[in-house]
Amino acid sequence: MPTPDTPRFLPLSILLLCGLLIGLPWASGGRSPVGLVSLVLILVLAAAAGLFPRGSGPLLQLSPLLLLAGLLGAGSALQTIYPDRTVQSLLLLSAYLLAGTLAAHGARELPWGEAALLTAILASGLLVAGAGMLRLHQGSEVGLYARYLTGPFGYPNAMAGFLLLTGGAALAAAQMHRGPLVRGAAMLAGAVAMLGLFLTRSRGAVLAAGVTIGLWALSRRQVWWARRHWFALAGIGVLAALVMLSASGPGSGVLPDRFGLDGSGSGHSSLRWRWQILRWTWTMVRQHPWWGVGPGAFPVALNQYQRIPYVSGENPHNLYLELAAEYGLPAGLLAVVTLGGFLGRLGSVITRSSEDDPLRRRLAALLAVLVAFAIHSLVDLDWSFPAVALVAATLLGLANAHLRGKRSGHAPRARAWRACLILLLVAASGLALSRYYATTLVTWGRLALSVGDTASAERELTRALRLNPLGFSAHQWLARVRLLSRDLQGAVAIAERAVRIAPSDPNSLHLAGEMAAAAGRWDVAEARFRSAVDRAPFSQLRFYAGLVEAADRAGRAAEARWSYEQAVEIFSPERVLSEEARCLAPGDRYLLAHLSRIAARWHAESGDRPQEQLMADRAEHLAQPDPRGICATQGPRGQTSPEATAESFWPALAEGGWPAAMRYLVPELRRSPPGDGDSWWGMGGQPHWARVTGIASLHGGERQVTLRYEVKLETPRGQVIARCAQTDFRFGAEGWLIAFAPILGPESCRP
Repeated sequence: MPTPDTPRFLPLSILLLCGLLIGLPWASGGRSPVGLVSLVLILVLAAAAGLFPRGSGPLLQLSPLLLLAGLLGAGSALQTIYPDRTVQSLLLLSAYLLAGTLAAHGARELPWGEAALLTAILASGLLVAGAGMLRLHQGSEVGLYARYLTGPFGYPNAMAGFLLLTGGAALAAAQMHRGPLVRGAAMLAGAVAMLGLFLTRSRGAVLAAGVTIGLWALSRRQVWWARRHWFALAGIGVLAALVMLSASGPGSGVLPDRFGLDGSGSGHSSLRWRWQILRWTWTMVRQHPWWGVGPGAFPVALNQYQRIPYVSGENPHNLYLELAAEYGLPAGLLAVVTLGGFLGRLGSVITRSSEDDPLRRRLAALLAVLVAFAIHSLVDLDWSFPAVALVAATLLGLANAHLRGKRSGHAPRARAWRACLILLLVAASGLALSRYYATTLVTWGRLALSVGDTASAERELTRALRLNPLGFSAHQWLARVRLLSRDLQGAVAIAERAVRIAPSDPNSLHLAGEMAAAAGRWDVAEARFRSAVDRAPFSQLRFYAGLVEAADRAGRAAEARWSYEQAVEIFSPERVLSEEARCLAPGDRYLLAHLSRIAARWHAESGDRPQEQLMADRAEHLAQPDPRGICATQGPRGQTSPEATAESFWPALAEGGWPAAMRYLVPELRRSPPGDGDSWWGMGGQPHWARVTGIASLHGGERQVTLRYEVKLETPRGQVIARCAQTDFRFGAEGWLIAFAPILGPESCRP
């Protein structure tokens, strides 16, 4: 029965947490703006309802450990190199703390609290795994991970971390009830989670799952042996071996091949990638040992430590090293010691309990899954997905509920702490709402800009900056809107403001360089681009491109040549043509082609004909349309890539008109193609022939791309012309298709 001072609305708080556990994974694993704001607001509401008993202090006690962690986090936040991400990171950490506290008090004060939370986790795991397996079986997934189980997370390792936790929750739920129906349902949910785990092909998660089963079996070894249940364990082991063998090659296993368990992939390259990231992260820790680079600022800081192009990431796939890099070594060590001490206390409670105690069985299952999750956090990025972190925080809270008995009597009055906690909750909800609405306004501004309504775009983006003055995206788009509105000084001012907020961010420096170049301030642009290159020399080729053009326009030919040579040394033609570059930065080959044309002009002006020809040949080679798909988005013949679709579209349009070219348009464009009166872009009729001769630039990623390219046409009057075309492409079930009718410019794309 609840104690007299149990908060009246604690049951409502637990129900809100249950609903969040079920719904959050569907918001892109909690990473979408809706997921982030929902996580914070719902948990703030649940905390306000369930953590404030009448007449006593809040249930979230201000312990010395919590105070120390708060001081370390605040110190790191004050030293951050990227304030916007730091605010977001601290909001999420506070949400996880509230979730764990609610789970602990719900399990301690409500007879049904623990069962409800475990059931919510099981239901969430079943829904996510079931929907993901169905889509995988139907082959409806596209992209790099089309043959892996990703579910709503979009990333197989995150899905594996989520299923690892839900499988452990199933094990714990099965120990709560003696009824065979409930136990059977829980074990079925666990089996589905384990099957999904294998379908993600995450080796780290499979290893962690083995640790879970091993620890749990070890805690129950006397029962297993006495009841001869080791036969069942052997059967489970054989089944696991069969499933693992089924992943060793196509057609060699017991599972359907269409699940994609072919054992191929980039396992060795992935290990090399992670090893490089870990080395750079450790360098980051050594250079920022006390306060780190700031909560959430790791991806920005990594650009400064990256030493190989196309090898970067949002995290180092190691939670503890990431904590040390972002918060400093003291905070990282505190997290490791606290987690280790907590698991040790949990283990001591288990060893002191009787073999027949149901609580021992439940705690053994929770300990096993928490240890497994701690191991998996050594090699993966679970905490980067709020839906996974929320489940982990809930399980930690459930385990913590059994380390102490129920509260006795009234908690001491703590008016100051109660008032501070209320103010913190109000501030967290206000920040979450303002940031979400600012993100929405940025989206509206971009939509207005896409249809040419610069006035509406500027209004929405200005409002977004008022709500979130730290956001880089609002600064970036507002600067570009000011540029389109011919407000050059305003564009420069907005970009410089972004630099003042995050002076260590190379993207902010590049934006300031772009705006200064557009305003004709080439010396300022060169300085900004040079700062971006100096801070992140191996990060992005576009930093060098801006620097080369700015130095060239400023009349500093020697500096421009030296920067070009530096760029080619790092982003060599072989490297920009590699598979990694095609996946991560597919436009780099065309950007290097543009820079090579500029270099050819330098050599022509100096009379160096051999070098001029070498640069011209390099540019011609790199500017050729790439027929390879981007990452794993490989379309049918003639549509394998956006460039291939452009090459197919123009000859079809010239030879058969719109009826022949219709197959290269998205379905909605086929229903309303451009009218015959304006379909030939002022040429007076259908061209006799047309072909793509080179690519000027490519912007986009795996599924959506904007392409600028040169197309050569013969008009009905027999005149051969070259025009610069811009076309948006989208990848779908039919391959790469044209999303909007091409825009044909009046001139060629070549300088």
